[in-house]
Amino acid sequence: MVFYIILGVLEDTGYLPRVVVLLDRATHRFGMHGNAFIPMVVGLGCNVPAIMATRSLLSKRERVIVCTLIAMAIPCSAQMAIIMGVTGVFAGAVYAFMILGVLFLLALLIAALLNKLLPHEPSNLSMELPEMTPPNLQNVLRKAWSRIKDFFVIAVPLLLIGSIIMEALLAYNLLDPIVEPFSFVTVTMLGLPAVTVIAFFVGVLRKEMAYGMLLILAAGMPITEFMTPSQFVVFGLVMAIYLPCVATMAAMWREIGWKETLAVSAASVALAVAVGTLFNMLL
Repeated sequence: MVFYIILGVLEDTGYLPRVVVLLDRATHRFGMHGNAFIPMVVGLGCNVPAIMATRSLLSKRERVIVCTLIAMAIPCSAQMAIIMGVTGVFAGAVYAFMILGVLFLLALLIAALLNKLLPHEPSNLSMELPEMTPPNLQNVLRKAWSRIKDFFVIAVPLLLIGSIIMEALLAYNLLDPIVEPFSFVTVTMLGLPAVTVIAFFVGVLRKEMAYGMLLILAAGMPITEFMTPSQFVVFGLVMAIYLPCVATMAAMWREIGWKETLAVSAASVALAVAVGTLFNMLL
């Protein structure tokens, strides 16, 4: 809520539109206009309202690019706290910042690749700059609520239903059979304990829940004995990149279509495994 109030203040004062214009030339190199910056900033709070905010962009092509970046390379506030908290504590702050740096580089690479792959016709951004004025509290709160309500409308029902299903699966150990089939990926490629695939599965509901799941999977063992610092780094990278949460996927489905959503989801899994495997070999 605080994040969106601050964002609303910047927008209401007229500062944010000026940032959009200043960034337009840089974002043009990646096939986007400067106003694509706003959904990406919103995504640092929650990916769901960020995806919904892409409807203000000029073309579906641009919406696909921005939605892909939000889903694969822009961590929400909860994810950011986990990266800095969990990875920072158990692997070190340097590695936590390294994960954020990797995500930034991936965002640039993904945007450049999609700009090449998706055909488009050049167009210019036309925006009237408002005068710089003191923020109006009513406007700021209205804008903050308009972004937050998307989370309650889309995410909360899915989270409630998903949580009930997940609790049932965990209570009856119905997730245990997926451990062995995925062990080649989790153990051989990523260098993680085989049971972490359950945490990845739970993370589809909410990314931060996957880290809590690690404590359950450790079965009373100290978490530092269950996983090494390098494994925390690999786990953090994979969690940050692979499959957006179910609420984000639902929002993407509404905004860019089911084919594009499935394509982004599949690509995120492939990229997450590739990056995780690379860092497993390097660390």
